Amino acid sequence: MKQQSFLSAKTNWKHHHCHGGELRKEAKGRTARPLSTKDPIHLVLKINKSAVTGGLRNPHIFRLMNVLIKRYALKFFVKVEQYSIQNDHVHLLIRGTRRSKLQSFFRVLPGQFAQNMTDTPNERSEIKGKIWKHRPFTRIVKGFKGYQIVRDYIQLNECEANGRPYSENRLRGMSQEQIKELWEYKKKP
Repeated sequence: MKQQSFLSAKTNWKHHHCHGGELRKEAKGRTARPLSTKDPIHLVLKINKSAVTGGLRNPHIFRLMNVLIKRYALKFFVKVEQYSIQNDHVHLLIRGTRRSKLQSFFRVLPGQFAQNMTDTPNERSEIKGKIWKHRPFTRIVKGFKGYQIVRDYIQLNECEANGRPYSENRLRGMSQEQIKELWEYKKKP
């Protein structure tokens, strides 16, 4: 009886497995963050473009973000299956063993990045306002097809950050050969 009472929560079915980001501005995004230790989680962190000059692909900031992702993934026992650092956002495909460890990872990673950015003497003059645009966006990835789509999407983002031309239709309409080329894409000198 008690478990069935939780089913009546006012969550839009499309956003049942999502939390944070722009959803937070609306009432449907203000529920507890859904987390799963069995399914992978797609995590997106978005920065204010005006707060960090040069974006996340700036060599110093890029190196800092890579170090922080690896350090806190080890500390909180989070397996990072794939990640892509863009100019204004970061995509991560992760798995965790415990809910509390995942929550700590979501809290500490952005916090340590912001703290390192504001505490660095060289970068202090370049910080203008809040570093993060929204709270971390998470989505539980259900099923193998959804998992493949997220993996391909993150890979496409990484290729575009490395110089692949942007396409309007993105993953829609890509053949299996084009997806295979996507995974073999290397930046041309």
